[in-house]
Amino acid sequence: MGNRINDLVVKRRMSPVLQYGLTAAAAVLIVLGGLGLYEYGESVAGFNAQAASHAKTKADAKIFHLHREIRRMQASLSVSKRSLQTDAVAYKDLAAALKRSDQQVMSLREKLGFYHAILGASHKAAGVSIDKFHLVRKAKVWHYNLVLIQSLAFQRWVYASVRFTVQGQIAGHSSDVYYPSLVDTPLTVHFKYFSDTRGRLVMPAGFIPQRVIVTVAATGHTIKQAYPWPHEK
Repeated sequence: MGNRINDLVVKRRMSPVLQYGLTAAAAVLIVLGGLGLYEYGESVAGFNAQAASHAKTKADAKIFHLHREIRRMQASLSVSKRSLQTDAVAYKDLAAALKRSDQQVMSLREKLGFYHAILGASHKAAGVSIDKFHLVRKAKVWHYNLVLIQSLAFQRWVYASVRFTVQGQIAGHSSDVYYPSLVDTPLTVHFKYFSDTRGRLVMPAGFIPQRVIVTVAATGHTIKQAYPWPHEK
């Protein structure tokens, strides 16, 4: 049996280092290829991570801006509320001051008319006259205030008798109530320029007053003045 050298095939053995390098390179290519395929798939599916990240950044910035705007508007609202409260208080104080001023003006006008009537020198106004008559209910009792005047031109003291006749209805029928009563002596006042008389008018049970007639007799003549009974509030 002979040796057949010509049939032998000699193969070069690959270096282990080179083999490992090629394997690593193949692995890198596979990973890169996979990433490329993933990005391609995202692009085909309509999703882009970079674009999404950019959009998220813009959304975060807008949210931050909106939060800051909300805080600014809340601060402005607080200032506006305090300003409105201050204006409301100032308006209330001003309205109260104006009301007091109107009341003072009315009081001064009333006093002016009162003194004008007293200081008037016209003899046509000779004698006693009724300047004011008021009725006010307090604690279920009616209180009256009667002011009589005489012109300053008449330097004399006078006596005046006063009687109140309250006209109204009781049990559906007309009726009169007198103060003082007809059997009593009328109320008498003594004054020179003016008299401010106050008292109470007590109504009988079931009596509905409608008006009151004030009768004043002085210096030889009598005056009568009718006043409507005030409505209860």
